[in-house]
Amino acid sequence: MPTQTLLDHTPERTLVPRRRSSWAVMRSVVFALSLRELKTRLDGRWGGAVWVIGEPVLNMLGMLALYGAMRAQTIGGVDTLLFLVSGQMPFLLFRSLALRLMEAIDSNQGLFAYRQVQPIDAVVARGVVEVLVFCAVMGLCMAALGWAGHPVLPHRPLELFAALALMAVIGGALGLFFAVGTAAPLHRLRGLVTMLFLPIYFTSGALMPLGSLPLGLQVFFLYNPLAHLLELLRSAQLGPAYQASPHVGWTLPLAWAVGSVLAGLGLYRVRRHRLQVG
Repeated sequence: MPTQTLLDHTPERTLVPRRRSSWAVMRSVVFALSLRELKTRLDGRWGGAVWVIGEPVLNMLGMLALYGAMRAQTIGGVDTLLFLVSGQMPFLLFRSLALRLMEAIDSNQGLFAYRQVQPIDAVVARGVVEVLVFCAVMGLCMAALGWAGHPVLPHRPLELFAALALMAVIGGALGLFFAVGTAAPLHRLRGLVTMLFLPIYFTSGALMPLGSLPLGLQVFFLYNPLAHLLELLRSAQLGPAYQASPHVGWTLPLAWAVGSVLAGLGLYRVRRHRLQVG
C-alpha cells in the first residue's frame, strides 16, 4: 500500500460566509441612506447647497431687520445679531429634525422591499444629514461673525454642547414619533403637527429672552423644554453678559428627552410591521 501523505488526511475546507451582526448591517444601511439623503437634500446642484445655507440665513436676516426697525441694538444685554444666531439656529435644528424626519418613512417606502432596510434606518439617516447640515451652516455663521469682529468662542463649551445635544435628541425622537404616528393612513395629521410648531416657536424664547418677561408669563413659557435649553445655551455661549432667567434648569429637558425617545421607540415597535407595507 502506498504511503499516504499528510495532505491526504487533511479535510477540505469550505468557505462559509461570515454572518454580519444586526448593528453592522444597520450601520451600512444608514451610511448608504445618508449619502442618498444628502444628495437629495442638496438637489445634486450648487443651487441646492446655496439654498440649504441661505434658508436659515434669510430667516435670521428677516428677524434682524424686524429688530432693526424697532431700533433694538441689544437684547438681553448682548448684541442683537448674536442673540438671534444663538436662538434661531438651534430652534431651526429642532424644527428641521422633527418635521423632516416625519416624512422620512414615506420618502423611502420603495426601499423597504430590501430585507436589510428597515423604516427606522431611513429616519436615522435623515437625522444624521440634518445634523451635518446644521453643523455646516452654524460653522459658516460663526466664522462670518468672527470675521466681522464678534466674539464667537463659547464661555462654557461643554454646557453648550449638552444643550444642543438634548435639543437634537428631543427633535429627532419627536420626528420618529411623528413619522410613525402619521404614516398611512394618518397622513392628514401632518398638517396639524406642523401648525403646532407655531406656538412652540413663540414660547421657546427664540425671539426674546425669558428674563425680560413678567414672572407670570415667564412661568407659562417655562413649560416648554426648548425655553430652558435656549436660555442655557445662550448663557453658555454668551457668558455673563447675557441676562439669563434664574428659573431655567436641566430637569425638564432631560425628562422630555428620555420620554420622547421612549415614546418614539415604543410606537415604532408597535407599528413597525405596518410601516413596511405602507
